[in-house]
Amino acid sequence: MAESRSTTSGAPAGSVTAYRELQRLMGDIRLDLGVWAPDGSAILPWAPCCEFTATLEQAGAEVAEACRSLAVKAAAQGRALTETTWTGCCVVAVPARRRRRIVAGVAASFPVSRMLEEESLARLCARLELDNQAIARQGRQDVRLSAEQAEVFLAVVQGALESLQAKHEADEDIQTFSRNLATTYEELSLLYRVSGSMLVSRQPEEFIRNVCDELLEVMSISAAAAIACAHPPAIEEDITVVSGTVGLPPGQLSDLVRREIAPRLIAGGQPLLSNRFAAESPTDPDGLVRTVMAMPLSSDEETIGVLVGLNKVGADFDSIDMKLMSAIASQTSVFLANNRLYADLQDLLMGVLHALTATIDAKDPYTSGHSHRVALISRRLAEECGFGPDKVQQVYLAGLLHDIGKIGVPEAILRKKGRLTPEEYDDMKRHPMLGANILGGIRQLDEVIVGILTHHERPDGKGYPRGLRGDQIPVEGRIIGIADGFDAMSSHRTYRSVLPLGQVIKELRTNSGAQFDGELVEKFLALDLAKFMEEIHQPARTVFPFVLHQERTP
Repeated sequence: MAESRSTTSGAPAGSVTAYRELQRLMGDIRLDLGVWAPDGSAILPWAPCCEFTATLEQAGAEVAEACRSLAVKAAAQGRALTETTWTGCCVVAVPARRRRRIVAGVAASFPVSRMLEEESLARLCARLELDNQAIARQGRQDVRLSAEQAEVFLAVVQGALESLQAKHEADEDIQTFSRNLATTYEELSLLYRVSGSMLVSRQPEEFIRNVCDELLEVMSISAAAAIACAHPPAIEEDITVVSGTVGLPPGQLSDLVRREIAPRLIAGGQPLLSNRFAAESPTDPDGLVRTVMAMPLSSDEETIGVLVGLNKVGADFDSIDMKLMSAIASQTSVFLANNRLYADLQDLLMGVLHALTATIDAKDPYTSGHSHRVALISRRLAEECGFGPDKVQQVYLAGLLHDIGKIGVPEAILRKKGRLTPEEYDDMKRHPMLGANILGGIRQLDEVIVGILTHHERPDGKGYPRGLRGDQIPVEGRIIGIADGFDAMSSHRTYRSVLPLGQVIKELRTNSGAQFDGELVEKFLALDLAKFMEEIHQPARTVFPFVLHQERTP
């Protein structure tokens, strides 16, 4: 039979479901139904629903072929058709549409009572070599329809088909809408999370690693990677981050991104989408990287990095993926650009502050570099106290600016050899308050002024300018007090030579709890002070490190 050479066509799942439901419903009213694609291939094979029709078909009646042929014609002509086969069966066929496009032909057949007339039945059995009496018995049991009902059944088939297809298309639309809504929600959530993490003080590597982790989850990819190009002081060296895996060792995957993908984007500044990725070097000899989508990270028409997605799971990258990654790349570009500006501004600020403190130290050649060293000592002690990066930065700046008030102290007093007179000492004691007043108009330095104002206060209450005691003194002031005293004792001064380290340590212990905070003294003396002194006496840097809490050396 012709039906045997047909194969099931790749029709949409929703349509096949509708066709099966239609076949079941038509079988209930004794119609034998099948569905074919316009090219004649079977979408849903024709199936007889009674023994009479099945026997005729097995004997070579070719009812299935007649149905297929009429279904193809109906699909080609776009209209309903009817015909009678040589056996006497009636066939009705209608075109099946999907979104107004004809996608198939549906045909149904049914035996009619006229076939059981004595003369007609005899000719049919003779041609098919069937037993007349047996076929007659089957026919009397199964055949209940007449040829005059063809138009009625044509309308029934057409109406049921349209109704079922409309229902299943609506179900598909709802499912598609739900999937798209869920995907859009995830994408918006991703953009929201990325935007919410765009703090200018956040470290670039931490930020782009978070972006890669988010892409890995939301885009259903095997791996995500990003490169942020070096731009001191924000980024000292290129940063490469890889999340996930494609089967390559992490180092090899990083090399592939740096050497084969990134250069294309940096050179052209255009997105890359390849669902048939072929590496141009032996980095991936086994072809483990199948699909690639990459976006340049740009700022002022300069490529400052790349963002890469590798191996879409179970599919190829498409325009939706491209749109999402483009949005994330834009966010990442803004973060990196702002990060650069923030680092440049911070670097400029610190250059100005270093220059300012250098003018103070320059008034007394014996204290050259003192402010810088006090800042480094203060920072280390703040780190030993377990303070966070922001607090460490405040203590560092307070140490750097602790003597800014000496601008208002006569140079003759600063350079005087020997002891100061009571009047001169009173004049010198004004410098913490002067420093606080000088910086008082800079709102961003409010937290720094505390340490400047109190760095000469003492736990025993004999300090200045306010004579605070113990815990009345802010911890910033207590830290800078130790740093100031240590550097003063370990440096040359107009009134004495540098003290040996052992004697400096002895003085700190002797004055612990009186001039200096006892707990902080113990934390400071726990350091390798000999090595630390070598570090802080290196030439001062004029560029402030962007990541305070990560820098250990000047």
